Amino acid sequence: MDWCGFSVIPAAVDMRSYVQVSRGDDNIVEIHSFAPFDLYGNFDPTKQKLNLESDLRYVQATLAALERSGVRTAGIRVRFLRAEQVEEIKGPSARKLLDLPVKKGLSSSAAICVATAAAVDIFASGRLEDAIDEGAMSKYANIAYVAEREILGVNCGQMDQYAAAYGRLLYVDCSTAPAKVHALRPSVALPIVIGDTGQQKDTPRILAWLGKRLEAREERFMEGMRNIVRIVEEARRELERHDMRRSRIGELMNENQHYLDKYLQVSGSCPVSPSNLDLLIRAALDAGALGAKLSGSGGGGAMLALTEPGNEEHVAEAIRKAGGDAYISRVAERGVSVEHIG
Repeated sequence: MDWCGFSVIPAAVDMRSYVQVSRGDDNIVEIHSFAPFDLYGNFDPTKQKLNLESDLRYVQATLAALERSGVRTAGIRVRFLRAEQVEEIKGPSARKLLDLPVKKGLSSSAAICVATAAAVDIFASGRLEDAIDEGAMSKYANIAYVAEREILGVNCGQMDQYAAAYGRLLYVDCSTAPAKVHALRPSVALPIVIGDTGQQKDTPRILAWLGKRLEAREERFMEGMRNIVRIVEEARRELERHDMRRSRIGELMNENQHYLDKYLQVSGSCPVSPSNLDLLIRAALDAGALGAKLSGSGGGGAMLALTEPGNEEHVAEAIRKAGGDAYISRVAERGVSVEHIG
């Protein structure tokens, strides 16, 4: 709904994309990644030419957006790391680090853009602070949005970028740019199980298809949109209650999924990108999940289930038996962060 300018409620999950920056070639930005993605790319700030066929185009677009904002990026090396590499550098952490899966509807492109914007900006400025305040979070979210929407031309909204930058559970008003962010602080825990279909999705293609239906004001599509907007506002009111009911949030997730499936047609029977999303959602609900819905634009990728505390593993096992991969997670307490590792 964010790509249409409506308000949304994203929950940041406790999985991350990791970026390391250091001094590199004086004239360009070097970009290093890992398999199965392109292992190397670069960005010349004087030309700002993007390789649109490369896996690293989101990074290049973020560097271009940083240049637009006045940040000089030349002479920096950007390296993407897996969680296990971060643990090798830092040592084991109290909570095991998890990689954010890519192309699964979990906002990995936004996470990559936000992390790149923050790391490069802080390194280029020489500030090297450990804390990122809300003003900086908003700045990095907006840079990431400019990279995806304006530079790459993806028909995306602002939700993913703000969720990645701020973390936590948010109510995001996307009627303006930059978006307006309101932190939600539910009175009870919200255990989350992520189910991965294992099927990659083409988000830009799905969003383009949805955009055409919106432009045509397709009747059933518009009815679905109106109901999802209503559900978001009901969910906000529930989440702000001092006696918030976890079960009610689950009911609203299920109602939301109904309209995503039957009206927007982005669940398992999506004509642009059919998937096994419905199988995993049904498995989670049958195992006692309070609510379950697809994540992101649908058409493959992942789904999310809300459970009662203590039922996470049972729901996760049901998702695995239905053919998906499952991850037990929680709402992340913070979004983009920086740490100095020498």
